[in-house]
Amino acid sequence: MSSFKQTVVDISNAYIFFCASIYLGMFWSLHFFWFPNYPSTLNLSNYYDAIIPQTTLATKFFFITIPIMIVCLVIMLISEWKTKFMWVPLAWIPGLFAPVIIQQAFIEKINDEFSAGVSDEARLQVLLDDWMYLNDLRWIILTIMWGVTMYFFIAKAKK
Repeated sequence: MSSFKQTVVDISNAYIFFCASIYLGMFWSLHFFWFPNYPSTLNLSNYYDAIIPQTTLATKFFFITIPIMIVCLVIMLISEWKTKFMWVPLAWIPGLFAPVIIQQAFIEKINDEFSAGVSDEARLQVLLDDWMYLNDLRWIILTIMWGVTMYFFIAKAKK
């Protein structure tokens, strides 16, 4: 492989690890630092400011980073085709799309209800429980994918 192609592959692989790490940090922070407090601290008067601006910014951020990550995963798949590591980008197909599908099919409906304004405390708690559960599913998937990515780099370094 030419040095230019290798540089493209290296930058692409680094970007995949960058995105995996951002996902890991975000969802671990949510799971361990934010979610434990949400049921007891969020109420009708403060839930909006604690959830909607942050999710709106995250959606905008990932709207840009995920398509770039997909391109990088295609580059990784091409560069690892017929090697013992080709399973890594293949694993990222469900590993990336499952959290996106969970977001688009389920979490967005809850976010829309949050944005519209929740006026019943019991309904707010149900929505929070569902929202945290769905995000915890993404936390599990993306933690596994970070581990897969870390394995890739460690195994490549030992090669």
